Amino acid sequence: MKTKRIIFLDLDETLIDTSERHYQVYCDIMNTLNLDGTINKDEFWKLKRNGIPSLEILKETDTKVLKKFSELWINNIEKRDYLLYDTPFNETYTLLSELSKERLILITMRNNRENLIWELKKLGLHDKFEFILSCSSLENKDKTVPLLEYIHNKKFTLESNSIIVGDSEIDIITGKKFNIITLAVSYGIRTRAFLISMNPDYCLKDMDEVVDTIKNLK
Repeated sequence: MKTKRIIFLDLDETLIDTSERHYQVYCDIMNTLNLDGTINKDEFWKLKRNGIPSLEILKETDTKVLKKFSELWINNIEKRDYLLYDTPFNETYTLLSELSKERLILITMRNNRENLIWELKKLGLHDKFEFILSCSSLENKDKTVPLLEYIHNKKFTLESNSIIVGDSEIDIITGKKFNIITLAVSYGIRTRAFLISMNPDYCLKDMDEVVDTIKNLK
């Protein structure tokens, strides 16, 4: 009997489109702080995809303003009112169905686990995974902590044919730390050029390529 592979799947910008949520939070904070220079969504997302942090998009030098913006961003980005802007990508459910014979584990960086679970249930994604692993982006630079906890609790060694699929440098760094196959997707929050510079095992343009690549891996 073929052993099921473990596939760790990122959530934001890998399975769901969060661009509108990010942009709405940005616009609302700009309005709250009465800041000039609000850019349109295309410009905003282009900068984000090239790895420019939200604070640098402001082109603001006042440290008090930057601190307040950062505080408001952290306080708002995972509120349910804003999470309502998130939508699954068109092929998300097909991807999960195609890979359903494997062990699918969601691994994401969210600060509010309660709202994470709420959103997953709302989007019909909660029951698609064997486990849902999460850690705070405020306290962790990558996804090492929840992955180590999972390994410890399950008392097993992570096989080298395990896979992590994600759209950012965080996913690539995590995959390399655990010496597992790393699939970067270039339709998310980072451009293909940015991701390739991080040397993932594969850099894929869409979910069809993700499915085909995983199925062809031995």
